Amino acid sequence: MSLEELREQNKEKVVAAALQCFLRYGIENTKISTIAKTAGLTERSIYRYFATKEDLVLAVALLFWSQTMQESERVYASSAVKALKGAQQIEAVLKAYASQYFAAKEKIVFIQEAEVYLHRNGMAALIANKPPAPFDQCEGPLSQAIHTGLRDGSVKNREYVERLYYNAYDGLLGLMQKMATSAPNTWAHTVDDKQRLDDFCEMMVRAFCG
Repeated sequence: MSLEELREQNKEKVVAAALQCFLRYGIENTKISTIAKTAGLTERSIYRYFATKEDLVLAVALLFWSQTMQESERVYASSAVKALKGAQQIEAVLKAYASQYFAAKEKIVFIQEAEVYLHRNGMAALIANKPPAPFDQCEGPLSQAIHTGLRDGSVKNREYVERLYYNAYDGLLGLMQKMATSAPNTWAHTVDDKQRLDDFCEMMVRAFCG
């Protein structure tokens, strides 16, 4: 194994250990020494890969976004979804994004904590738009689905489409975080979680369709 490969392997090990510790103890209560012990590395070696704790929190948060977008991209790339009209593709992508609530609820809560922590430490701008990629670059699955809908006529709300694109991601994440952190026996727990997320996704699709 080359030195570069070893470095990347160790960085991945550190990020995985950091996530484990952040989920268990919370960001504020997690010490770099605890992460080092969990990763099987020295504390000094952690600082070779990440200069500050904030850098490590950011790396963990961006890994979550990367994994989340990979799931949306996997769904969007399927031949069954590609054959649909743009509006139906939007629904499929949003519901794939929403599925992370069930697959990684603890991580959804962590992202909320990470955003607050990074904001407090002057790094909010580095995570604020993860996702999505800029709408006009047409790189992400939701952006591509929307542009498909604009071409085939199933997306009609052209005047506000870019705003809806960003609101769809932010609104859906906010709903998932609210659901994940709501206290038991509150109104949020009287409605089926999947139905609530499906309703939100379908509402967004109706907004795109104008």
